[in-house]
Amino acid sequence: MKRAQYNERGPDPQAFIESVEFTLPELVAGQALVQVLAAPINPSDVLTLTGLYGMLPPLPAIGGNEGVGKVVALGPDTKGPAVGQTVLLPVGCGSWSTHIVAEAKTLMPLPNDADPLQLAMMTVNPPTASLMLSEFVKLEASEWVIQNVANSGVGSYLIQLAKARGFKTVNIVRRESAVAGVIDIGGDVVLVDGPSLAKRVAEATGGA
Repeated sequence: MKRAQYNERGPDPQAFIESVEFTLPELVAGQALVQVLAAPINPSDVLTLTGLYGMLPPLPAIGGNEGVGKVVALGPDTKGPAVGQTVLLPVGCGSWSTHIVAEAKTLMPLPNDADPLQLAMMTVNPPTASLMLSEFVKLEASEWVIQNVANSGVGSYLIQLAKARGFKTVNIVRRESAVAGVIDIGGDVVLVDGPSLAKRVAEATGGA
């Protein structure tokens, strides 16, 4: 069993992280052994390695804040997702590992037949986008939402969730080459940041 471990942080994260072998402790009541199926490399993961992220785990640490796995064993007298069940890994569990031990009650069951690569990215960006659309102001169908950095991970999820909820989006990007990609995922209006942005937004939305 292996995991990606780092003992110090610095500007070149690849210089400090390495694959190390480890031995799993014996499971106790309430714990589950999970085989990691997929774990993304999020920009926040890289910032954690460099020491620039807002929340940093104590060293030594294991890389990876999100991912998806399959339960392969349960501790004695443990209730939770059954062996063989696909589950969402707990946030900050050190998901760059072949296996993790987690509290069974923290594991969220997911569809076993879904693509692990897609499921692995559910923890950070999609909930952020969803909360942005629901926690700050009440939106009605056909109303407009405007966002910058629209070609980011959160931005792309926001576009898709907004469309599913009947909202229209104005999407600001920093360069012309990003426009087509944002249109392809359903952005209603896509504009490049720059002079007279407010005027261009007003024209594109009919003053909305």
